[in-house]
Amino acid sequence: MEYKKFMENAKNDRMNDAVEAAARLLLEHDVSELKMNDIAAECEIGVASLYRYFGTKASLVIKAACLLWRSVRSLFDGVFECDYYKEKDGLGQLKELMKVFRVLYISHKDFLRFLDSFDRYILNEKVTPEEMEEYRRSIMDFYPLFEAAFKTGAADGSLRAAVDFKTMYLSVTHSLMQLSEKFARGGIFDGENALAEQELDFMTEMAISYISAE
Repeated sequence: MEYKKFMENAKNDRMNDAVEAAARLLLEHDVSELKMNDIAAECEIGVASLYRYFGTKASLVIKAACLLWRSVRSLFDGVFECDYYKEKDGLGQLKELMKVFRVLYISHKDFLRFLDSFDRYILNEKVTPEEMEEYRRSIMDFYPLFEAAFKTGAADGSLRAAVDFKTMYLSVTHSLMQLSEKFARGGIFDGENALAEQELDFMTEMAISYISAE
């Protein structure tokens, strides 16, 4: 039993190493161009073992994508639990949360470029909804923070309570992420990215204005 447990732990460690290696490479390369051989070389695991552990490249890429989303979420650990944030009304909390998109664009363009290539890759691979469920949960990890701010604002009167907040959240975040990904991969016209931050701020202000009770 102890030997079997040891071997299972060793396998899990190798799988984690492979996922971490894939995540590193995916921040540097387009998903469609990255090969399993590249990941195998990065984590020093035989390519045959990678296929045995994960089955397909898509499965490994999805796990790496989930890891990247968790890493992004961890950047904000503690920020939204501090007194500075908690002392704000719901509107103020929502404004702070919306800054996440600006931070991603300014400091994590490699992650945004990855998301752009990941979406195209997954569509081409025709991955099933079941295979994408873990990734969907990773993306929605931010939602409870936004929902809590909305409930606070609805209670203190700073936000309009009669709003389908989840639909609004999805609409706004999809728009902001698509815009951020577009600017991260670069414009096709001269000077197109010059006002990127202003455009993101404008989209954010429109969303805040819509939900604000003021």
